[in-house]
Amino acid sequence: MIRDEHNPRASIRSDSVELLRMIGAFAEAAGRAKDLQRLSDCILTPLSQQVGLPEAAIWVREFDASQYRLLAALGQSIAPTLPPALPGDHTLITYLSHTSRILRYEQERASPVGSALAAMRAALCIPLRSHRGLLGLCVLGPLNTDIHVSEADIAIAETIAHIACNALDHHMAQDDLRRSSTLMRRTDRLRSLEIMAGGFAHEIRNPLTSIKTFIQLAPQRQQDPVFIKEFSQLAIEDVHRIERLLHEILDYASYMTPQPSDVDLNELVTSCLCFVSATASQRGTHLRTTLAPDLPLLSLDRQQIKQVLLNLFLNALDAMPNGHGVICVQTRLLPHVDGTSWVQLRVEDEGCGIAPEHLEHIFDPFFTTKHSNSAGDGSGLGLTTAHQIVHDHGGKLLVESQVGAGSTFSVNLPAPGVRTTVSAARE
Repeated sequence: MIRDEHNPRASIRSDSVELLRMIGAFAEAAGRAKDLQRLSDCILTPLSQQVGLPEAAIWVREFDASQYRLLAALGQSIAPTLPPALPGDHTLITYLSHTSRILRYEQERASPVGSALAAMRAALCIPLRSHRGLLGLCVLGPLNTDIHVSEADIAIAETIAHIACNALDHHMAQDDLRRSSTLMRRTDRLRSLEIMAGGFAHEIRNPLTSIKTFIQLAPQRQQDPVFIKEFSQLAIEDVHRIERLLHEILDYASYMTPQPSDVDLNELVTSCLCFVSATASQRGTHLRTTLAPDLPLLSLDRQQIKQVLLNLFLNALDAMPNGHGVICVQTRLLPHVDGTSWVQLRVEDEGCGIAPEHLEHIFDPFFTTKHSNSAGDGSGLGLTTAHQIVHDHGGKLLVESQVGAGSTFSVNLPAPGVRTTVSAARE
């Protein structure tokens, strides 16, 4: 930069403004980086330019802190010579874990740290630290250069490193959160499978007992037509019961990630109600629908949400003590919350309701009250699967219930609020 010899203060001020702009541009670019890879590329270039060293590389701590992996390198000749990972007990890692100062090879050449820097052809090593410890390190080189790095350049590099650490800490915290969430989901699923194994054994014990009894007695009672007729029918029903249970377990175990497409929720509700309308009519149950017009199209896996709706409709039918009563099905657009639009489906029955001590367990695998509250039969996997499907669509499955008065299940799904469907008719 050309300095104004007649006005050195103006020249210094100009340099300061340019420096502040550079740091501001770096902070903005670091804040926009969408992932660690892009952030690393963003960090290396300004550091390399500021200290005048053309080669640079950055290692970032792994999730379990057992090692630091090479995330990015600058300079054509440096990448092949660098280790892809540094163990947690590497000389540089150990040393930088207890200091925040920038290491210079010229000051450390006689120490083990200097030997480690030489192995990487590094003239400088910048620690990337936060309150969570050493997040990573950046080396710059090569060694065989006549470029002198001034104290001012070192100070600027430290400032850039501090800004980089804040952005790096944010991205690593987000990655840690995602991994923790994944581990929690896996743990919950393993727990569900454990409960499922016990529930499966319990559910098939009774039908297997009746089938076994029939097979044992059949040779002795084969001339008894009443026995053969009644027990053979019972055995067939129990076989069908076991088959249904196996199908539900396989559906739950083989649950797939949603494959979304644009779906008209009102149309899907109407379609699913057609499946249960005949049963409702036979039982004397009236279906009352209020479908809000102009709902936005939702990004949903049609088959999975259909499974949720059918489960809720059939549960509502089974909850009616004598079959008589009304099931109200409603769709509506909820008020905006924090700028997010939601579409809600409500299924309200006039059934026997759910006891308060059971409410917190209704989404647990194999938990069911159908054996005691209706003539219906259930494995206890329907609501578990429905809850999982709604959760994976970014929504919530909620329940309100009062014993003797009925239950209301609400499915809240996120809506884009852009395009709209054809208005649904009200019944």
